[in-house]
Amino acid sequence: MRSFWHLEKGDFFDGIEECKEHFLHSAQRIELKKSDIVFFEGDAGGACFYVASGLLRIFCVTEAGKESTFFLRTAGEIFGLSEVLQDLPRKVSAQALAASVIFRLDRQAFDGLLSRNYALARRVITVMGSRLRYLGDSLSAQTCDVRHRLCRLLLALAHESLRDPAAWERPLALPVSLSQGQMAAMVCSTQPTVSETLHQLQDEGLIDIRGRCIAIRRPQALLAALEAPGDRA
Repeated sequence: MRSFWHLEKGDFFDGIEECKEHFLHSAQRIELKKSDIVFFEGDAGGACFYVASGLLRIFCVTEAGKESTFFLRTAGEIFGLSEVLQDLPRKVSAQALAASVIFRLDRQAFDGLLSRNYALARRVITVMGSRLRYLGDSLSAQTCDVRHRLCRLLLALAHESLRDPAAWERPLALPVSLSQGQMAAMVCSTQPTVSETLHQLQDEGLIDIRGRCIAIRRPQALLAALEAPGDRA
């Protein structure tokens, strides 16, 4: 499904393993407990981070106190790139959603790696381009109803398991477990609305819900529901 190219992840260092060795050798290893904060909005942006294991969210809090989650970061991903490249204050916050291990590399060391490795610099550009595309799609989706945004989120969460075209026709359990409140923060809605919409999708035979575990019965059918004309907000 090439229309989802910008969701493809893999390990940030796939194909440039030598750069990964240098990164990890120079970086500080940090163990996080669930709910630990990596940085807050406004903190100095003098480092980037590689996720060795676990799950983190990238989010912000509005003046009214409402949280919006922009990204989830899983094993193999890197975050904090935008600010470290320009040494700017953080525009978002980062928090562990599960016990995690990350590696922190400061700006000077990361700049040195970039200056010596064209392939690494190209990878950074590619990843940032994909993330801009994701944010652009997310912004466009805000004109659609919650059902559309939720279907889109479910497919995005499952995308790494859908690289095999045949997987689009098989049941698939989401690889991450999120609360309905966390999902609401990712689709700019409320927990009650997300709960109601999830149960509607289950009644239609598109998903199965067991506690915080969600399985997509047939991803291709969910994609069809996503691409169907939706109500506008």
